[in-house]
Amino acid sequence: MPVPAASILESLPVEIIQEIFLHCLEVNLPRASIKIARALSNPVLYTWVIRCVFSSTNESSRHDIFTPDFLPAPLDVFSISPQERRDLQNVILGCRWCTLPLMRKCQREYIEHAVRRKCRELDFSPSDREILANIGDRFENINIYPDLSHRGRGGELILKGKVRKTNADCRVAFWFHFGALQIRADIFRLPSFPSDLPARVPDKLLCPPWTEAKLEFLQLLSMDTYMDDEADHPRAKRVLRQVIRDRDLETFRRLLNMRVRVPWYTFPIPWPVLPNHFYVALKYADELDDPFVSLLVDQRWDDIPPGDFQLKDNLMSKIGTGSSG
Repeated sequence: MPVPAASILESLPVEIIQEIFLHCLEVNLPRASIKIARALSNPVLYTWVIRCVFSSTNESSRHDIFTPDFLPAPLDVFSISPQERRDLQNVILGCRWCTLPLMRKCQREYIEHAVRRKCRELDFSPSDREILANIGDRFENINIYPDLSHRGRGGELILKGKVRKTNADCRVAFWFHFGALQIRADIFRLPSFPSDLPARVPDKLLCPPWTEAKLEFLQLLSMDTYMDDEADHPRAKRVLRQVIRDRDLETFRRLLNMRVRVPWYTFPIPWPVLPNHFYVALKYADELDDPFVSLLVDQRWDDIPPGDFQLKDNLMSKIGTGSSG
C-alpha cells in the first residue's frame, strides 16, 4: 500500500509548525497527524502554553511579569478572552502531557519570576532576602493541606519588606500548593482560573488507577474548577461509589477530606456524599466495623436523610455499636 503523501503543513520545518501552533493556540493540532504531534511534542512549548493560559490576569500582571524571556511572542496572555481561556484550560487539563510534575515545575518558575520582577523595589532583611533567592526550593516538599487557602489573609510563608522609595511596609505572602504569591492586595497565581468561568475537573483525574500524583493534582484543582454543574453531583457520586466498590480505603479517605467547587455556592463544599453512598457502603461491607461505613458514620452522619431511621440503624449495626435509638 503506498504511503500517503504528507500534507503541506506536515512538510514544513519543525520550527515553522511550532510557530504556527503558538500563533493559533489550537491545542488539538497535534492530533492531526503523527508528524505534527512529534513536531509539537516539546516540553518547552508545553511550559509556554501553561504560562499563557493559566497565569493570573489581574491588572498588576500587565506590568513586569510577561517579559519576552518568560513568555515569548506571539503568546499574549491578555489577547485571550475569558471564554477562550476557560475553553483552553479545559482542553489542556485533559491532555496527557498536562501532568502534576509539569504543573509544579510551571508554578515554581512562575513564582521565582514573579519574585524577581515584583520584589525588585523592596528591601528585606538579609535572612529574608536569602529565602527569596531560594524560593523555588519550597516546592520540593509541598504541603497539599495548607491551614489557609489562597483566599485567606494568611500565608504559608510571610515576609515583611519595605518599599525602597517610601520606606512603607509591604507584606509578601506565599501559598506554594496553590502556586500563589501576594504582594499587598495583588495576587499572582498559577494555575489561575476566571472566577465566573471556571474550568472543569478533567475526567482523567476521576478514575483509577489512583496514584499519589493523581490525587494531589485533583486536590490542587478541586477548589477552583467545577466537579459538577448539576445539583445531584453525577461525577462526584460516580467516583465515590466506584471507590467503595473497589474497596480502595485510602482513596476513599482522601476524597472524603477533599472540598469541591459547585456553581451555586461561593465557597467549596465537602466532597458530596449522597444517600446512595451509604447504601453502597452497606452492600459491600463484609465484616463488622467496616472501615468504609465507619468513616461515613464518623464524618458524614449529617448527610443521612433525617427521617431514614432504618438506614441509620443498619449503619450503626455495621460498626458494632447497635441501634442508634
